Amino acid sequence: MRISTKISDMLGIDLPILGAPMFLVSYPDLVVAVSEAGGIGCFPALNYRSTEELRDGLQEIRSRTKKPIGVNLILYKDHNPNWPRQFEVCLEEKVELIITSLGSPRTVVQEAKSVGAKVFCDVTTLRHAKVVAKAGADALIAVAQGAGGHAGNISPYALIPQLKAELDLPVIAAGAISDGKQMAASLSLGADAVYLGTRLIATPEAQAAEGYKNMIVDSTADDIVYTAEISGIPANWLKKSVEKADAPSRIAGDEDEYKRWRDIWSAGHGVSQIGSVQPAGEIVRSMAEEYDAIRRSLPALEGAAVQSS
Repeated sequence: MRISTKISDMLGIDLPILGAPMFLVSYPDLVVAVSEAGGIGCFPALNYRSTEELRDGLQEIRSRTKKPIGVNLILYKDHNPNWPRQFEVCLEEKVELIITSLGSPRTVVQEAKSVGAKVFCDVTTLRHAKVVAKAGADALIAVAQGAGGHAGNISPYALIPQLKAELDLPVIAAGAISDGKQMAASLSLGADAVYLGTRLIATPEAQAAEGYKNMIVDSTADDIVYTAEISGIPANWLKKSVEKADAPSRIAGDEDEYKRWRDIWSAGHGVSQIGSVQPAGEIVRSMAEEYDAIRRSLPALEGAAVQSS
C-alpha cells in the first residue's frame, strides 16, 4: 500500500506517517521499525551525548535500513550548544530529513537544501509558522493541543486549517494521533501527514521503561497535565509520574533524585486510544489500513490517494 501526499512524495516514503523524535525513547530499533513499515523514523540528536556517538547511531541505522530517516535538532544554543556540529554529522551521513525545534532554522535550511535534505520545523502558532516559512522551511509540523512533550495550546481543528490557508507549505499534524480515524480526521483538515509520538512509546522497540509504557496503556486524557513548571516550556506529562516525583518541587537541578524525561514522563491526549503495547511496524501498517477503509467511505478524503503496491 502507498498513500500519496505532498509529504510522502517529497520524502520518497510509502506512508505519510512520521515517528516523532522522542528524547530518551527514539533509538535505532524504533527508527528502523517505523521506516521499514513505510513511514519515516526519526530521533533527536540529543539522545547521543557526543557527535561521535551520534555518528555511530546513524551508521547503525544505515546498516539496518536503506529507507529515509529524520533527525531532530534543538537550535537554541542555551539548550543545545553543540547543534552546529550535530548538523554537520547529519549532513555528512546524508540524513534525508532535518526537524528543527526552537530557534531560527535559516542556516539549517540553506545548508540542508544544498545537499538535497529537507527541513521541517515545529510550530505551535501562525506567527511562528510565518517566521520559519520565511526562512525557507520545506514543511510545518503543527504541534497542537494534546501533543506529548512540548506542545501548543491551539486545537488542531483551528491550527491546521489556519496554517493551510495562510501559508503555501505542507503541514504535518501532531497531537493526540493514535489510530487511523485520527489520521483521517487530520488529513481531512488539510494536513499532508501525521506525527506519531505517544503511540510509539508503547512499543517493544521504544527505549522506555516498562513502567512508562504500562502507564501510557493504563492512562486516559484525564491523566495528562499541561504545565511549564517541569521543563520551563509548556508541555504535557503523565500526571501519575509527576505526582510520584512530587514535581516540580524536586526537580530544580540535574542532581535531584527525580529528573524530567527520565523519571517524569511525557505523553499526550492520545493515550486514551492506546490499550496495549504493540510492535511499531504493526501500528504504522494498521493505521494506514484503517485510514484507507475510512477514505473509501468518505469522498472528502480522496485527495490522499492510496495506491496498491
